[in-house]
Amino acid sequence: MNIPLNAWLKANGRKQALPSDKWYLDFASLLLPPVKHSALFKHSSTDIQEKAIIALTLYFQDAIAQKGGWKHFTRLYRSRYGTPLPFYQTGSTYADDEINPEDVALVLWTLLAYPARRQPDDYQLFNPEDERLSVLTGTAYDLMDASFEEAPVNETPSATWVRGTEELLTESTPLPPVIPTADMNRNALRCLEHTGGHPLLYFADYPELYRFFTGVLGWEGKPSALLPDLADKREFVIFANAKGMLLAHDVAAYFCDGHNPFYNPQRATEEGYQLFCQPGRCPFDLLKLGMTTGLLPDVRFPFPNGKNLLQNNWDFVARYYLGEYYEGQ
Repeated sequence: MNIPLNAWLKANGRKQALPSDKWYLDFASLLLPPVKHSALFKHSSTDIQEKAIIALTLYFQDAIAQKGGWKHFTRLYRSRYGTPLPFYQTGSTYADDEINPEDVALVLWTLLAYPARRQPDDYQLFNPEDERLSVLTGTAYDLMDASFEEAPVNETPSATWVRGTEELLTESTPLPPVIPTADMNRNALRCLEHTGGHPLLYFADYPELYRFFTGVLGWEGKPSALLPDLADKREFVIFANAKGMLLAHDVAAYFCDGHNPFYNPQRATEEGYQLFCQPGRCPFDLLKLGMTTGLLPDVRFPFPNGKNLLQNNWDFVARYYLGEYYEGQ
């Protein structure tokens, strides 16, 4: 399998070939055996193997030219978080203007971990510290290092190609205030009055929520007025704030809050990562409140070192997996 020129041009976001393209396609052929026979991709389709080879070659091209999609990603990431990459420690040996094993590892991770495509729960997790990834990273990096001095500079930058780049463009916004004011949404104000100012309220099931709607908020007891589509849901959380009253279901077990009788640390540990990966699973303002106020201390990815990887990179993970639901209304 050789990488077709048209596939390479498409990945670069251009239609015209450049003199340097042949060199990079020849380099891509060097990546073919280690990718094809790696534990990560040996059972994958030819199409997926080709995409992996192209991504690694794009990275090498961009690192040599110091422009293009890879540099766009790292500049955006650094502007957001102060470091060039998520997950990987970039110490004194990391060089922005050279190739780095950590870069290669992240490129591979973006191919193996991906957001939901058709259904909210069909996202794919992958451990960025997986040993199989480390092995292929080392092999690919060594091939790049051996060819570094002879690699040509491509003056035409590649288009955006790193998964997660567009999501880094979304601006973070402050959480809405929770201090009661005279002009606050009436429902939110009543919630805060009911709790003595605590912004979160917890309910076991719909009947309990129904009683709160009618008894405390004063809603009319008509089924059509009381969110009947939530009748089969459980473990509700209300977040009362200046925007209004935000309601989430099937999430109360994850919040370590002295006001929450439904907190379940085991479930938070085993299931809490879903809030960051499944679009619509939890409203983002509630997720952000939980992370910035220490109410989600147990959430972790379901693999070794998963707590550090998620807790230290949660905002990027949410951007990467939630897409338009990140900071979405």
